[in-house]
Amino acid sequence: MRYLALLMLLIPTELFAQTGVQPQVTAETPTEPVIVGQPAIVRIKVLVPTFMPSPPVLPSLEQENLLVRLPERASGPVSETVEGETWSGVQRSYRLYPLSAGEIAFGAQDVVVTFADPETNAPVQVSVPLPDLTLNAVVPEGARDLDPLIIATGLTVDQQIDGDPNMENGGLITRRLTAKISGTTPFLVPELIPGNPDPLLRAYPKEPRFTENEDRGVLSGQRVDEVVYLAQDGGQTQLPPISIRWYNLDSNQVETIDIAPVDLTLARPQWQPPDTEIILRFAVWLAAFALFLWLTIRFLRPRVDRLRQLRRDAFLASPDFALGELKNSLQDHDIAAAYTALEMWKSRSGMASQTTSLDQHLAQIGAARYSAHPDTKTEDWAAALSALASLKQSAQSPANPLPPLNP
Repeated sequence: MRYLALLMLLIPTELFAQTGVQPQVTAETPTEPVIVGQPAIVRIKVLVPTFMPSPPVLPSLEQENLLVRLPERASGPVSETVEGETWSGVQRSYRLYPLSAGEIAFGAQDVVVTFADPETNAPVQVSVPLPDLTLNAVVPEGARDLDPLIIATGLTVDQQIDGDPNMENGGLITRRLTAKISGTTPFLVPELIPGNPDPLLRAYPKEPRFTENEDRGVLSGQRVDEVVYLAQDGGQTQLPPISIRWYNLDSNQVETIDIAPVDLTLARPQWQPPDTEIILRFAVWLAAFALFLWLTIRFLRPRVDRLRQLRRDAFLASPDFALGELKNSLQDHDIAAAYTALEMWKSRSGMASQTTSLDQHLAQIGAARYSAHPDTKTEDWAAALSALASLKQSAQSPANPLPPLNP
C-alpha cells in the first residue's frame, strides 16, 4: 500500500525566535481507500536537531467506529538528514480498523515535544500541531447489499444445544452459537440469535462474549451468543433456523451460513384449568356471598352498633363504673373527684350506710389539705384505698347469704 508524506508544520514564531530551530512532525496515511474492518497503517514521525530527553506525547487517534491498535514495537528511533545535518527522533506506527464506511477525519491534535536546545542544551518543550489526517473507509461492491455487514477472510458458526428437546413444563434448554472470524475483528459480528416471540417459550439471553487475537496486524477472534429457553406450556415448537450472509475477501463473493432449526416437544402442565361449568358455579357462589355480605352490613350492622351503645350506656350508669372512677381518683390523689365518684356510687348502689370508714379517711385527707396549715404528709391515701377495697368486697358479697346446711 502506498503512503503520502504530508507537509512538515512549523512551531509558532515566538518559539522559533527563542530556540532558533523547530521540531519536525510528519504523518503518513494510506492514499487508497481502506476496506471496512481491514487495517490502515498510519505513521507519525517526530525529528529534532539534537536529542529528546523525554519521549514526545503523541495522540491516541481513538474515536467512534474506529479500532486503534499499536503493533509490537510500535515506536522506535529514527534519524534523517535535514539540510545537511543529521536529526534524530521517534516514529510511531498505528493500525487503524474502520468499523463503518465513510470518511474518517481526526481533527486538530497536537504533539508535545521536549528536546535539547542546540546552544544551551537546556530542555525546551513545544507543542506542534499534527498534520490533518483523513481515512476513507469503503465497502466492496459485492458486499454493499449485506445487512448486517460482515467482511472477512473466514467465518464459521457452530451451534450447540444443552438440554433435552422433549421438555417438561418449566424445563430449560440452552442454544449456544459460536462464530469464529478471521481477517477482521469479532466486534463486527452481529447478534447471532434473534428474538423468539413464541408464547410457548420464554427466552433469557446472556451477554455476548468476545475474544480477539492479532497476528502481524491481522485480527481474528470469536463471538459467543447464548440464550436459555424456559418451557411455558405444552405443544410443538422449534428454535428457528438462522441464516448469516457474509463477504469473503479471498473469493470476493458473498457466502451464506445456515444454522438448522431445533424441534421441541413441550409437555403440558399437570394442572389443567377448570371447565366453564365449574367457573360459572364459582361465580354464582361468589355473587351470593357478596350479596349476603352487603345485606349483613346494610341491615345487621346498625342493630349491632345500637346494642353496643345500649350496653355501654348501661355500664356508664352502673355502680361498677362509679366504683372504678372512685378508685382512679384515689390513686390520682384527686379529692374532689373522689367525693364526686363516691356520691355517684352511693346513689347507684343503695349502700350509703357502709361508706363510713371511707368518709372518715377522706375527711382526714381534706382536713390535712385545706386547714390553716396544710400538711400533705399526713394525707393517708393508702388507708382510703384500703377502705375502698373493703367497700368493694362488701358490695360484691350476697345481701342475704344462705344459712349453713348443717347448723
